[in-house]
Amino acid sequence: MSGAPPGSLGPAPAGLWSRAFVVLCGLSFLGGFATAPYHSLLPVYVDADLGRLAVFTGYLRAVALALGGICAIVAGRLCDLLGLKVTLLLGLAGSAVTGLVFHTGDVLLLTLLTLVAGAASGPVSTSGQSYLIASAGPARLGLGGALYFLSSTLGQSAGNLCTGLVKEDWSFGEIGTAMALLSAALVVAGVLLLPSTPVRAFRRATPRLALWSSYRPLLAQRNVHLLVGLRLTITGFWGMASLALPLLVYRASGSAATAAFFGSVSLAVAASGQLLTGLLRDRFGRTRPLLLSAAGIVASAVGLAFGTGSVTALFLLGTALSTTAWAVSVLVPGLIDEVAAAGERNRLVGLGHMVWSGAMVAGSVAGGWLVEIAPHLPFAAGAVSSTVGALCLWRLCVRLDARPAAG
Repeated sequence: MSGAPPGSLGPAPAGLWSRAFVVLCGLSFLGGFATAPYHSLLPVYVDADLGRLAVFTGYLRAVALALGGICAIVAGRLCDLLGLKVTLLLGLAGSAVTGLVFHTGDVLLLTLLTLVAGAASGPVSTSGQSYLIASAGPARLGLGGALYFLSSTLGQSAGNLCTGLVKEDWSFGEIGTAMALLSAALVVAGVLLLPSTPVRAFRRATPRLALWSSYRPLLAQRNVHLLVGLRLTITGFWGMASLALPLLVYRASGSAATAAFFGSVSLAVAASGQLLTGLLRDRFGRTRPLLLSAAGIVASAVGLAFGTGSVTALFLLGTALSTTAWAVSVLVPGLIDEVAAAGERNRLVGLGHMVWSGAMVAGSVAGGWLVEIAPHLPFAAGAVSSTVGALCLWRLCVRLDARPAAG
């Protein structure tokens, strides 16, 4: 195993039919299904059952996402030291408590549960995307990324659909119990089915995590700055929108089931966009699909700023936003693979998720605050933010295209 990079799949075959990739997508689907109610109904639960303002949901998400970002940095290093499978299983084990948030209205206990859920999201995202890059192979990373994110999207869509069907008969607590049981079964499946990854023996010179010395070289790179910039701006808007959209659908329709159905419809359409984006990336390169998707995010934001009182407008434009936002996410692993130098991939994935978490924290807090002032404000601010992100994305693509000629 000494010849394999830390956290790589070593001699295991890479490709879309490899065991690692197939099992990874299966776990991603089931994980999305199990946690779908947490993402789509938490704002509704806080508003309807707990009687608290949307800013409290923003607080809960901020707590979870902040810790998730911190743990993503640690997870990037753990992927190097312990391997991708161990790191992923640690995250899946922590995510099993997600459903328990629907069993309490106590602020301290709710905060504690969201802390655990947030801490688990860091290892799941970091090791999952590293597994994706290693198992799909660079030639098929566009379609591979689409299938990986598609599996999660379809899982969330199916989970939201089932939630909408049973919500009138099931309480939030019963839904939470089902989520916890399914998440626990997911951990067992990961232990049994996911192939292990080889790691190098610990060197005496680096017995610790050595986080700062490991990440410092990344922070000096211009391409990393642009990658961070687009993650901050576009993800920050998505943080606002993902909190505001289900809440506005609920308020406009007066039905929690309608909010769940919105999550199902938007994610189902986004799944098709993910697949198309991945195919276009592998055939035509990443620049045009990325820039078109970024332009779609800006256009959706502008439209939503004028349509917050209409259920139809929220469904159509919210679905368009979900589709284009997820399309950009599909192509981010490929960008990371291009930007990262040898041996930096796991840490750059961890850094990227930390930035994503920070942007989601800021976006969730800002979204909960702005939507109470005026429902159009999160989308007006998002139009400006996503425009900046599109510019960062364009500049990064220009630099990556010019790099071979310069070298």
